[in-house]
Amino acid sequence: MQIQSIGPQLALGTNPSQRALKKTNRELQKLLEQIATAKRINRASDDAAGLSIAEQLTTQIRGFKTASQNLSDASAALDIADGAGREITDMIQRQRELAIQASNDTLTDTDRKALNTEFQAITQEISRTAEATNYNRQQLTNGKGLGLGNAQVQVGPNPGEALTVPVINFDAAAMGIQNISIDTSRGAQAAISKASDILNSINTQRSVIGATMNRLTAAGDNLANAMINTQAAESVIRDEEMAMGLAQLTQQQILQEGAIKTFSRYNEISKNHILGLLQ
Repeated sequence: MQIQSIGPQLALGTNPSQRALKKTNRELQKLLEQIATAKRINRASDDAAGLSIAEQLTTQIRGFKTASQNLSDASAALDIADGAGREITDMIQRQRELAIQASNDTLTDTDRKALNTEFQAITQEISRTAEATNYNRQQLTNGKGLGLGNAQVQVGPNPGEALTVPVINFDAAAMGIQNISIDTSRGAQAAISKASDILNSINTQRSVIGATMNRLTAAGDNLANAMINTQAAESVIRDEEMAMGLAQLTQQQILQEGAIKTFSRYNEISKNHILGLLQ
């Protein structure tokens, strides 16, 4: 009867030394995985609650990164728009100079027609520039596409965190210079006044563009801070503390060595006990 009771114990692994060895092996494998991956949580069974929190933080972190890219794209688009505004401002300044020159009665009508030829060519170039300036194949500076005034930039990882791109319209027709001519003294006088009004309008639009770019920069700085802090919080929950992990690994290795020796000794004693019963 004693022989039969010892046999099943060994087969089923119910002796204390064998159970301790299996438990130690499991803990050792877990620690090795944590140290190898530098993560305390590799699967839900490691820390169910911690995994849930860490995954939520990871979602926020990935949202922060994507929103940062959105901000970069929007800033690039507005920078292009401001560049177009700067070029068009220079062209309007040149038109105003031509209008002032054409207002001088020392010039003949032929002289004014020559000046007007350049004036009209500049008007056409203003319209072409406003139409041709785009970002990602979307019109930007003619009051259409991204310049319509309702384009949204998602500046955060959550719903409702959006910023609106302002109206941007540098088109000659919209600014009212398309039908201006300086081939007469009266037309030249009107052109001087109109060019001044247009310059004020462009400057106002560029000021709004600049203010929006500053808002995007501030939002980007805030995102960067939030992402750093969230990554730190996620790391505390998910990542392995290497010093503690190595200490636990050493402890488990010592326990494993002890369990192996104990199990070996147990088998030796069991074997001698069986042999003693058979004699």
